[in-house]
Amino acid sequence: MTTAATTSQSPIPVPSQALGAIEVRPESVITMAEPLAGFADTTQYALIEHTRAGGAAAGSVFWLQAVERPFHAFVVTDPWGVHPEYAPEISDADAQQLGLASFEDARVFGILTVPRNPSEITINLRAPVVVNVAQKLAKQVVVLNDQYSTRHPMHGG
Repeated sequence: MTTAATTSQSPIPVPSQALGAIEVRPESVITMAEPLAGFADTTQYALIEHTRAGGAAAGSVFWLQAVERPFHAFVVTDPWGVHPEYAPEISDADAQQLGLASFEDARVFGILTVPRNPSEITINLRAPVVVNVAQKLAKQVVVLNDQYSTRHPMHGG
């Protein structure tokens, strides 16, 4: 006989290079429909809220932390916080692959490039990570609109 106590999965330890030793709940793991470009051996990620030095949450900034490869971690954010007029169009094939009935079923994140100088931080608006939250399925998609850049300035752009 199986009970809830015996079927609940233990947290997954992830020795993150960026975040230190963390534990990820198995039910929170997001699977990439296709690996991120350049990271073919990694398809399981956890979305972890970024905390500031004082311990306060950083709002819309998260870490997309690989579960299988702890040295893969990306800083991501809500693109509308940077570019309020952002209107990404994704292909029907991408939407179907993610199981999205409508764009409202998705959560969208732009990957940040964070150099030493914080005033030079950029966000990739051309190829955001789109997440079907209900299915815990994600994909980095190239949007159909060509006005967006892979290195859109976070400040003053």
